[in-house]
Amino acid sequence: MDKGYEKERFAAMKVKISVAIKFRSFSKRQGKSHSMTLLAMVEFFEHNGISPDERMHETIASLKYLIKRRFNAMVAIMRSIEKEQTLPTVSMIQALFEQELASDDEEWDNDFDFIEQQLTEAKLPKETEPFDGEVTVPKIRYDRLAEQMEELREDFKYVLDHVSVFHNRFGKDHLKLDLNPEAIEKYRTKLKKQ
Repeated sequence: MDKGYEKERFAAMKVKISVAIKFRSFSKRQGKSHSMTLLAMVEFFEHNGISPDERMHETIASLKYLIKRRFNAMVAIMRSIEKEQTLPTVSMIQALFEQELASDDEEWDNDFDFIEQQLTEAKLPKETEPFDGEVTVPKIRYDRLAEQMEELREDFKYVLDHVSVFHNRFGKDHLKLDLNPEAIEKYRTKLKKQ
């Protein structure tokens, strides 16, 4: 018996013989009674908001295949964007930073050359006096270098605080710099002045 419908009475319906044969074979395949098969069909159409007169032209399996193809096409487009736009942009930015760092290294080398020159010109102890490895550097120069080092340390800490790892689902992870262009330009000019 049909669950939940045991006490209900049956109603007769007039159906064409060919339609009745088709419906009986369909309800056998479903493994349900005629009433439950008809109820399931009516609820299906009501729930999905479609009419039995409408044709979907495609089966659900073919729609699933079509969606999968569209999804694969979307993934291909995203990978193409990553290869052709994102990675070259990142490479250009990295090249700019490396170029900036290379020019900054030359400036730092000049500063160290100046210090080295001062050290060689400094009065070294005589051979009879023991050399303890300390060389006198002018206090003003030392204070200026210490100040620059502290500023550089703070700036570098600030930049590192604004760097985050961007986890990429389709390739290697990248670093993301969350600074506005004005701040980056400010650091560039500051490094050039030093």
